[in-house]
Amino acid sequence: MTPKSETILPSITRRSLMVIAKDYLGLEVEEREVYFEEVKDFAECGLCGTAAVISPVGKINDHGNEICFPSGMTEMGPITKKLYDTFTGILLGRNKAPEGWIKVIE
Repeated sequence: MTPKSETILPSITRRSLMVIAKDYLGLEVEEREVYFEEVKDFAECGLCGTAAVISPVGKINDHGNEICFPSGMTEMGPITKKLYDTFTGILLGRNKAPEGWIKVIE
């Protein structure tokens, strides 16, 4: 099911992480609505935003129904870490940025 456009946050960080996942890490990227019943099958879970880039989620508690992600309880899982390291590497100039991401101001 394709989500309605108003349900997707227009986040530059989210869009950037999707480009990094696909073009830098070679991951299959799918943008769609996620149903709560699916979350228990996730190997990793993360939240993204400007200041945090991407942060691991260790646990979701939905009215007493807990879903735990072992990779997020004490540290980032391997995919979340690669996303974070690649993104921050681009921001700090350690990794080559995709075309059009960097604007030189003179």
